[in-house]
Amino acid sequence: MKHGKLELKMQKQFNTEKQIDQYLDHLEFLSSKIADNISMGLFEEINKMDYERKKIIHKISSEAANLNDNRRKRLRLVWVNNNNMVKTLEDKNYQQKKKFNILKKTINEYSRNT
Repeated sequence: MKHGKLELKMQKQFNTEKQIDQYLDHLEFLSSKIADNISMGLFEEINKMDYERKKIIHKISSEAANLNDNRRKRLRLVWVNNNNMVKTLEDKNYQQKKKFNILKKTINEYSRNT
């Protein structure tokens, strides 16, 4: 009886680790995709991917106690990369808004003078 419970516990742990690895793989994919979209100026899909990224991080954090050192390091690396991408996105977004506001003011001034 104890042997069966141990096997069941080990199987559950294996499944959890496999699922966490899949989450980490998907996080890395999303990170790469977000970075590509940022570099190409394709900002429409980023919010959707960021929402998905946050959901995955939330799921992983509920299993954080079960992460081994390698998975923790991998998650930390993905987290750092994501933070860098978010900062880059915010900077680019700020620059785009700044350019837009300057253009808008220029057009308004031009319209008043004609």
